[in-house]
Amino acid sequence: MGSKNIKISDLHDDNLHIIQSDLNHKTIEPKDENNLSDADCLFEVRAIWTALGPRLRSILGPLDFKAWIEPLKIISADNNIIVMNAANGFARSRIRTQYLHRLQRIWDDFDPSSRRIIVECQNKNEPAAIQTDLAQNELSHSENSQAKFSSQNNIQSFEQIETQEPIDLNHSPKTFDNFEVGTSNRVAYALAKRLATETASSEICYFYGYNGVGKSHLVAAIANQTKLSRPNCKILSLSAQRFLNMFQSALRDKETAQFKEGLRAADLLIIDDIQLICGKPATQEELFQTIMDLTNASKSVALTGDVPIEGLVGLTPRMAGILHGGFNVRIEEPDFELRRKIAMRKAKEFANKRQDFSPPEEAFDIIAARIIGTGRAVEGAVKQIFASSALVGQEATMEVVIDAIGERFPQPNKSVPVDLIKKRVAAHFDISLDDLISSRRHISVARPRQIAMYFCKKFTKRSFPDIAARMGGRDHTTVMHAVKRIEELANSDPKFASELQMLANKILV
Repeated sequence: MGSKNIKISDLHDDNLHIIQSDLNHKTIEPKDENNLSDADCLFEVRAIWTALGPRLRSILGPLDFKAWIEPLKIISADNNIIVMNAANGFARSRIRTQYLHRLQRIWDDFDPSSRRIIVECQNKNEPAAIQTDLAQNELSHSENSQAKFSSQNNIQSFEQIETQEPIDLNHSPKTFDNFEVGTSNRVAYALAKRLATETASSEICYFYGYNGVGKSHLVAAIANQTKLSRPNCKILSLSAQRFLNMFQSALRDKETAQFKEGLRAADLLIIDDIQLICGKPATQEELFQTIMDLTNASKSVALTGDVPIEGLVGLTPRMAGILHGGFNVRIEEPDFELRRKIAMRKAKEFANKRQDFSPPEEAFDIIAARIIGTGRAVEGAVKQIFASSALVGQEATMEVVIDAIGERFPQPNKSVPVDLIKKRVAAHFDISLDDLISSRRHISVARPRQIAMYFCKKFTKRSFPDIAARMGGRDHTTVMHAVKRIEELANSDPKFASELQMLANKILV
């Protein structure tokens, strides 16, 4: 995600009120007896969090764990979502950029409910976001709730919504021109441009992928391009959490008729992060009815989420059905070439702000090779280099670059089992374990074998002879040669280093 949420275009039209629909007869949801109460969920989640600590410390390292993960506090939980509070906005951005992806994967191994983790930053005096749909019997007690919203205030302040993303130092707008395209996002980019330029398309587009791959940038570009190409088009763009909050406000304030009218006045509706309303049947029903009415009127809808439709836990069958009937496009994590392009783009944007910021050309190879993950992680690395150089009046030399982005691989706090390393390497290269330790010398087998030996030495405390014995009874000099060869390749070939980093992440997670 970027620095600011997508602004809503043309909301000054008196006919377009940002309000939501009439669900008077649908607001009381029957409770699923198989689901835990919120109190039980909170107890269970806290127990899992305590049990998870040692593994997280081992994978992330004691320093990173203490700095970023240990301060997190669980503030609410239900059967689908966990909300954690970070110490401040910077910590929230850092966790979302570099740790949330791994944290979610590890959590899923411990939590049978596979709850989705959300990291927020709430001031102690701020109300927590409402996490469940309001029922009629709850509305009568809303005067005593801290989680209250005024729908009229929401309407007036909607254009000032801020995103959940890290601060963008140069406040660059999100357009198609500054969205870098590669093999991982080419289809999504083409679909987004089509949606932004065609009128009366009656399309439903669902873009999904990990946090930070560019979903929010893409839908922001759709809104910005549509505003330019079709000035009279009414665009409504909001996060799913905002949709939920305003829907609850409309229910409480008995303004659901206006709410419904305002939503359906949009020509283009954009909802970001729909996983946040999964498990909220009444809210999903209103969104379903809105999408149906808009598409029947030849209007378009763009939605984003972090997983495929099948992975949206708590999605109602009706919502799943309507999403399956539209375009579904995954945005993958960027490859080496795209990471390099993103790094160069970000550096250029910073250079427009501070002309003395000019990392050497080879710095972008290093960034692309070492920063494995989403485009946001790459942007974060460039920001770190910018902060370590231009903001303190220091030249962005290679020494500064390498120091800013850190070592290539995180070091595990304890030895990784050799069998696990062999299994992950074999799976990555799609070969059998028998082939991996066999005497075959073909490059398709020999290179993975050398990589496995390299990681055995890197991530375990075993000696060369011990590793050699576990790799098919070889001589220890074979392992020594393999480690040296892989290090040479990683230092001379950025693409190879990139793949090595990706494999290291699979072994350590």
